Amino acid sequence: MVFRGLYILIVSLVVVGASACSVIPQPLISKMTGKESYREPSEAMMPTLKMGDVVTGRVTDGTYVPKAGDVIAFLPPESWGGSGGYMIKRVIGVPGSTVGCCDLRHRMVVDGKPVDEPYVTNERASNLTFGPVVIPEGRIWVQGDNRDVSRDSRGHHRAGADGTVPVSNVIGVIDVSTAR
Repeated sequence: MVFRGLYILIVSLVVVGASACSVIPQPLISKMTGKESYREPSEAMMPTLKMGDVVTGRVTDGTYVPKAGDVIAFLPPESWGGSGGYMIKRVIGVPGSTVGCCDLRHRMVVDGKPVDEPYVTNERASNLTFGPVVIPEGRIWVQGDNRDVSRDSRGHHRAGADGTVPVSNVIGVIDVSTAR
């Protein structure tokens, strides 16, 4: 009799908890878990992420320390004519590094060394040549994996802005293995 009552109590708590999740605001869930879901808004990260893929990211809350290769969600700087939404790109250059394109084999060059990028869709790391660009303190250089369609640091640099993104604009570090 006691076990049956305990079983009913546990099942009831699970059902109530599950239904409560649908009414708890997403920002509160993010705050509680430190995770956020992001939907890839474009084809810029193919093949790593397809347009419409939903991924989970660790919310940064201003604590992000950039690492080359990280896939991040960020708010585009004002100089990019921000659309009001976030973008998902890969970190190529961190504060103090020097980024340029390209070496004789068409690879990105970071701090004088060519970078192998097996995730890049295109044969060339970029059709836009640039650099070398020294990444200022507190800023990062980002590019999509599908470089022919990605609106990223390269294009904004060529358009007259410095092309970099403030580290403080990073809102999440994406775990690409969660793509669905």
